Amino acid sequence: MPAGTPPLPAGGAMPPARRRARRRVLWALSILALLGAGATIAVLLLVPAGRTTALVLRISPNNGAAAGGTTVRIYGTGFTRSARVDFGARPARSVRVLSRRTIVAVSPAGAGSVQARVLESGGPSAATPYGRFAYDPPPSGPWLGLNGNSVGYLGPVDRFQRDHVAFDRDELGAGEVPSTHGRIARAIAQGMIPDVVIEYGGYTGNDWGHLDPRFPRGKAILSYVHGFVRTATAIRRMFPGRRILFEPINEPYGYATAAQYAAVIARLLPAAARAGIPPQDIYVAARGERWIPKMYAARPQLRNLIQGWYFHPYGPPAGVAQEDSAGIQSVPVVQSQMTSGQNNIIISEIGWCALTVDHGEECTGPNAPSGTAAAVRLAAALANALPMRRAGWLRGLLVYSRTDGGWAMQLPNGVLTEQGRALVRFARAHPER
Repeated sequence: MPAGTPPLPAGGAMPPARRRARRRVLWALSILALLGAGATIAVLLLVPAGRTTALVLRISPNNGAAAGGTTVRIYGTGFTRSARVDFGARPARSVRVLSRRTIVAVSPAGAGSVQARVLESGGPSAATPYGRFAYDPPPSGPWLGLNGNSVGYLGPVDRFQRDHVAFDRDELGAGEVPSTHGRIARAIAQGMIPDVVIEYGGYTGNDWGHLDPRFPRGKAILSYVHGFVRTATAIRRMFPGRRILFEPINEPYGYATAAQYAAVIARLLPAAARAGIPPQDIYVAARGERWIPKMYAARPQLRNLIQGWYFHPYGPPAGVAQEDSAGIQSVPVVQSQMTSGQNNIIISEIGWCALTVDHGEECTGPNAPSGTAAAVRLAAALANALPMRRAGWLRGLLVYSRTDGGWAMQLPNGVLTEQGRALVRFARAHPER
């Protein structure tokens, strides 16, 4: 029985209200065991002994249109036929109680992130991260980009710019201050939106799949956090008023455990906020294989702190593979595990290396037998990402192109590859702004 529960009355009989509350708590524990120990502890702390209010354990989907009208299933316990549902301060447009453990509600209009609560005669359900519902803003501004969309890799970029393929991704070390004439400055001068990865000291990217002893741990976390804040603050001061995205560490799942990365992010986000760096401009690494639940279990405060996520869903252009870690359509699957930031997602790498382009140079990742095959896969992946963009929560998609080898969108002489032409055709056919 949970700590703090009052003793049984004389004779050992448990009052009916207490029995009902106890059954709900025990059922909740059995469900939350699937979500990790941290979630179980959180719910125990939120359920006062003897209370007869409902519990919300999960909602699906956890995001929807700002205009409202999203049908949301609410899973929990203690629901009755008279239950009502609020999204923040606004009542649901309609409520249908399917059982004591399932409710279907239609969201009202709203903005930001709100708590979905079930209201019963005993009071509203407790606020938990698993009941957070995020409103998706209407899509606006450019969303397509190239990871390497700069003169340093592509030569002339105007043919991409006129089709609003505008994002550019670059990497800096923590504590590094970019040159006023460097690649980031040139990208901004050409109207691009920089996405800046800030790496830890000693990062090489050569040992993917092996735990890196140089990954920040212990006191080294504070050093990385200080360097991240210094670099991000310097860039923001150089280009005031410009939109700039930041990613703390590229693909940390290749070099560290979820718990190790969570320890870094738990220190970084509060420090960045104190320095005036908007949390919605910091995109944290996401993937399948229960990476996000493991992060939450290691650092429960991240369930509310993270306000943006990035993915690298290399893999099939349709469908899901590798335990929800591969394929463009793995993104909404993993999104369902998020309790904050689920309406602010970018895909900062995706693509295929064509073995026939420049003799297949640098084709160390997902590849295609020819430029034509790579272009077909890219077009299919972009088409499958389009509904995510139109929903409002996919803010950017960058195709990998940081080479003049098999990944190339454009060769040094300015000629577009077949993948480059496929990207331009898609951008022109779907001018999503």
